[in-house]
Amino acid sequence: MPTPARDPQPGQAHARVEVLLPKAVVPGDRMDVGVKFTIEKDWHLYWNGQNDSGTPIEIELKMPTGFKAKETLWPAPERLVEPGGILNHIYEREVILVVPVEVAKDAKVGPAEIAVESKWLACKEACVPESGGAKATMKVDAVPADQSAQYVHEAVAKARAALPIELAKDDPRVKIVIEGRRATIQAPGAREIAFMPGPDCTPVETLADRGIAKADKLDFELAESQNPIRISGIVRVTNSEGVRAYYHIDTHAGAHPESGKNRPCPGR
Repeated sequence: MPTPARDPQPGQAHARVEVLLPKAVVPGDRMDVGVKFTIEKDWHLYWNGQNDSGTPIEIELKMPTGFKAKETLWPAPERLVEPGGILNHIYEREVILVVPVEVAKDAKVGPAEIAVESKWLACKEACVPESGGAKATMKVDAVPADQSAQYVHEAVAKARAALPIELAKDDPRVKIVIEGRRATIQAPGAREIAFMPGPDCTPVETLADRGIAKADKLDFELAESQNPIRISGIVRVTNSEGVRAYYHIDTHAGAHPESGKNRPCPGR
């Protein structure tokens, strides 16, 4: 088992961070590191997409030489509309960020430690900037063992499986139409659609009001921008039975989702 060992954190912190690792890896393999935040009741942390006031969680991994972290995978957040039409996208109670990692081909056999340093903004009625660190140890095996369960952390595997579904181009489940600075997202059969713009999305006007619609079509206006229009982020679709599904969309020409990989996403 990995042996988590947390660094001291402020006594008044409203969130706690942990590192979740598989029991073992082998040189040249790929693995998922989970960075888990346990959040105090009634408090929340922020997604890395567009928010009116909150700032997103920041993480930095410290790993053995030759280990390479890929882009962090963020779970779908929840919308929080506050007085004055302020909209933020948040996490409550618990969230696991998934960081794909390439293990060095010449990784030294034996114990290996991975640590995280993190900063976040915890908010309730007021907001408090906080930070914390954690570390955990796993084993580097010379050759793969028979027990494949050693090479994945169960909670991290569940977090990855629940990530928004990557949509391939022209996927019929979610359609995007852009006319000038007006955009339309359609999801046939939906009773509600919500759009959560990602960090690279062209800003959306009056997102608190226009970012959600109780229909199978959502229309919104895009802000003026010097950059080419790009619609990227998460679409939350609620079907007629109240079941939610989350999809990741990106109209950027250079975006290549993993062949429309259909990752199941449980309703909330």
